[in-house]
Amino acid sequence: MTSSGRPDAFGHDDRVAEWRRPTRAECLAAYGRTIPDLVAPGLRVLLVGINPGLMSAAIGHHFGNPANRLWPALHLGGLTPRRLHPTESHELPAYGIGITNLVARATATAAELTAAEVRDGVGPLTALVETYGPRYVAFLGLTSYRTAFGAPKAEVGPRPEKLAGAHVWLLPNTSGLNAHYQLPALAAEFARLRAAAYGG
Repeated sequence: MTSSGRPDAFGHDDRVAEWRRPTRAECLAAYGRTIPDLVAPGLRVLLVGINPGLMSAAIGHHFGNPANRLWPALHLGGLTPRRLHPTESHELPAYGIGITNLVARATATAAELTAAEVRDGVGPLTALVETYGPRYVAFLGLTSYRTAFGAPKAEVGPRPEKLAGAHVWLLPNTSGLNAHYQLPALAAEFARLRAAAYGG
């Protein structure tokens, strides 16, 4: 719903209607900040990003840029009943979905991270999976997974190995910079994951 009481095109609530895009200065001030993991018991899918962007850190929500294609891909892939806004990310656990990152600190681009930082994220991620026991751990982006796990030939889709008992799945990076996957192709990959994690 919007503040006028009418639902917008996506069914977003009043908090979305009142959302204000952070300024450049606010984003720059968010360098190095972290965002709490979005986790809960009973998750079907734990999404693993590379690290938070500055807009995400500035507003305190994972994948904080509304233009990130994660949000429409989740909906079109059948994982959420409607397209969520980043400020509605708290609703994801109700659908069996959580979010974390391999590297906690926010940067302007993932290129600012070192390979060692990405590899160092495996330990905390493993501990998180052991604690919450998601059915699937889905990495968003091949490059970070290949670096973190020393698997240079890993491709999109299910992996044969498990992580702390959870199935592993690789998804394309949802950034608009990933020209190899347009939204319909992204949604199809998310739908494949949904079928595996939820059945049918």
